[in-house]
Amino acid sequence: MSTTSPTTVIELVRRSFSTLTPTEKKVAHTLMARYPAAGLTGVSELATESKTSTASVVRLVQKLGFDGFASFHAALLSELSTREAGPRQRLASAVDPESGILSGLSAALANSVASIAQTVPVAEYDAAVALLTHPHHRVTMVGGRVSQAWAEMFATYIARARRDVSVLSRDPGRRTASLLDLSSKHVLVAFDFRRYDDETVKVVETAHQRHAKVILVTDLWLSPAASYADIVLPVPVDVPSPFDTSLTALALVECLTWSVVQHLGTAGSERMREWDALALHAQR
Repeated sequence: MSTTSPTTVIELVRRSFSTLTPTEKKVAHTLMARYPAAGLTGVSELATESKTSTASVVRLVQKLGFDGFASFHAALLSELSTREAGPRQRLASAVDPESGILSGLSAALANSVASIAQTVPVAEYDAAVALLTHPHHRVTMVGGRVSQAWAEMFATYIARARRDVSVLSRDPGRRTASLLDLSSKHVLVAFDFRRYDDETVKVVETAHQRHAKVILVTDLWLSPAASYADIVLPVPVDVPSPFDTSLTALALVECLTWSVVQHLGTAGSERMREWDALALHAQR
């Protein structure tokens, strides 16, 4: 398994989905809707939850490349351990200083950024751009302890090209008021990465309940918020460093920004012109 792009069970399910039988797809849907918890039960429990049979569950896990349910279950447990790992636990796998941190880590980071073209499904990416450029949608961004900065950056970028873009306040009162206003006319863009932020997951769940569309940017292990998201854009974050990289999420933000501007065309360009004129006037 690569250190920069681990093949998770959920990724295997997504890749194999089009080849599955209708019954196997029911098992897959159950796994994706409650990942990884649904797969951490027994084979009979997963069969019951998906309203299929134990044979269907076993056939699915074998199609995913596992010898049987036991190895499938072990892979999920390993993922669970990895996604909860903090900087201290990852020190042993970091680039050896004697071999050159600058050259070794920069190469790994470049590979991770390049790999987002494979980890982010094109159909999901295009659907996200369509939601972000819909003229009647209001766009709200939210992030966790660290990723709030990426949400604010993305909001600043696309607000230059379209109206009705905001960042969800971290003040409890103002956040509650904003959540009350969410409706089917809203798009929530959430950033959440391993050692996931409970508040961000709750915000996504609330947005889903209030019929807003949700775009989730997360890691390859998938935030629990993925259960409530309409679109999931997973990027690799695991590099030979004690800390997860932010470069892949920022690279995705850059790609989405340019796609949004390109899709908006003349209307976006005109708003950018007006933005620059108003900013220049404010500086005088």
